[in-house]
Amino acid sequence: MTSKSLQALALIASALAGTTAFGTKPQPAAPPAPPTAAPAPPSEFHWQEGPRKVDLGNNVDLDLPEEFLFLGVPEADKLLQKLGNFHNENVRGVIAPKDETKGYFVVVNYDPVGYVKDDEKINADDLIKTFRENQEEANKQRVEKGFNALTIEGWAEPPHYEKSLHQLVWGLTVLGKKNSVNYNTRILGRRGYVALNFVTGTDTFAQDKPVAAKLLAATTFRQGSRYQDFDKSKGDKVAEYGLVGLVLGGLGVAKLVKIGLIAKFWKLIVLGIAGAFAAIKKFFGGKSDAPPPPPAA
Repeated sequence: MTSKSLQALALIASALAGTTAFGTKPQPAAPPAPPTAAPAPPSEFHWQEGPRKVDLGNNVDLDLPEEFLFLGVPEADKLLQKLGNFHNENVRGVIAPKDETKGYFVVVNYDPVGYVKDDEKINADDLIKTFRENQEEANKQRVEKGFNALTIEGWAEPPHYEKSLHQLVWGLTVLGKKNSVNYNTRILGRRGYVALNFVTGTDTFAQDKPVAAKLLAATTFRQGSRYQDFDKSKGDKVAEYGLVGLVLGGLGVAKLVKIGLIAKFWKLIVLGIAGAFAAIKKFFGGKSDAPPPPPAA
């Protein structure tokens, strides 16, 4: 894989290594072999280059722009597991930049929770208070697993919902050994939602933010699976929570406060960008012009 791809994936490795409370931190890879050594065997991971149309499954399409790379399932799940993130049930892929100077990545998920009603009022002050109140419990779990404690500084962007597009957006600034912004976007559909979890550094958030908007616009439900296609008469499922629950990772506020930040919440928040390239080099493969593997059902 190109050096551009190498840098993008290195960010994924270091970010996940810094935050996964329920996995094992990846160990640094061995130093590069001298030039006279035999070449490394081909990697099991094959990144797809944009531009291309990517089928994310569940009647969701991604029109991947030219400047990005995409790793689909099941390879994305395998990569994340190798990096210590074992809660990837709804992962549909990972997006990384081709440009080696860009320090961000995106994890794409689809959650078939049903039709999320969008008539709920979002109180940003109450939500940030809930995040902070539960941080202490989350940090206990992180420390037990050998990870650094984190501090939620506040909103990088308060939650807001675009009703005409059925899109929910918010960003959290998180302080730790490495500071980062988790910029989260959700696209609501008839039977669930697509999540694009965009991670970048606090110092590059402003310049990287348009990337999230571009990928959000490039991700669409097909006709029949759009939010407006919901049909209660046909037995369509309604989600157990609304917009507030989406911001809190699928758990209602009262339940989240009661049980603390458990895996289902924290697995959605990937924090702590660093630049340790050695830890990820062995997971790189060559780019491919072949179509990506078909998504899991």
